[in-house]
Amino acid sequence: LLAGEQQPVYLVGGVVRDALLRQPIKDVDIAVASGGIALARRIANGLHGAFFPLDTDRDVGRAIVETPNGRLTIDVAGFRGASLDADLRDRDFTINALAVDLRGDLTNIIDPTGGITDAFGKVIRRCNPGSVAADPVRALRAVRQSVQFGCRIEAETLADVRRFAPRVLDTSIERVRDELFRLLTLDKPAAAL
Repeated sequence: LLAGEQQPVYLVGGVVRDALLRQPIKDVDIAVASGGIALARRIANGLHGAFFPLDTDRDVGRAIVETPNGRLTIDVAGFRGASLDADLRDRDFTINALAVDLRGDLTNIIDPTGGITDAFGKVIRRCNPGSVAADPVRALRAVRQSVQFGCRIEAETLADVRRFAPRVLDTSIERVRDELFRLLTLDKPAAAL
């Protein structure tokens, strides 16, 4: 479906991490230089799914497709910065700052922050010193993902989690609710709580 795209199309984030760790794929994130909403619409149309624009300011669209294995959510976003590298370095944790070029060698993982080493070393590490401060919900995500993947939170990242956790109350209550619900679906939610 995406072979005819004029620009590179990248699988990014959790889908790459989950494939690397041989975890079930629940959703797919795709990043492109521009036209994320338009591409999400083309994917939805091509796979006979539903389409929703998620964030017009940030160029993010969603396709929801029913498959024989259940519902698949595909989010497509324009780069968060001027390039794929900038996009990946602006993410939350190194294990989520991975990408694969869909039109290239699918075994060639783009990893500017050391996420592969951290994934296999079972470490949650911020991508940059401002990662948690930029989005305090990431403090909750760090705890959830540490329990989910059996990881330890690296010392500087843990310090940021503790420092910025109170600012979670300044963010969207819906985002906090969603992260809490994800936490409650873990095998050991009490550990994360």
